[in-house]
Amino acid sequence: MGAFVAAMKSDRLFAPLLLSVMGLRPAEVCGLRWSDIDLAAATLGIANTRTVMGNRTVVEKDTKSMAGERVLPIPSLVREALKTFRATQAVDRLAAGEGYEGGRVCPRG
Repeated sequence: MGAFVAAMKSDRLFAPLLLSVMGLRPAEVCGLRWSDIDLAAATLGIANTRTVMGNRTVVEKDTKSMAGERVLPIPSLVREALKTFRATQAVDRLAAGEGYEGGRVCPRG
């Protein structure tokens, strides 16, 4: 796992990848909003999921069960990657102008 993480460190999607390695489901990573993340407290809340149906329709919904809604600690490596990714998205937002669709950790979903 260490070799995989080291190899992926320069990838633009390093932070979402680390969230998957932490055990989050793909739909949870894609449903994660920046407002669900508290970098100061190093926690994130899972409250909804987001999937694409038939390569066209985005479906956002609550987690399957109440047990799916949870608050998780963010390890320091993931926290730093999220900080970097958030800064990258801020640059993207400025470059895209009004066409930018943001607010989520997962760039598409």
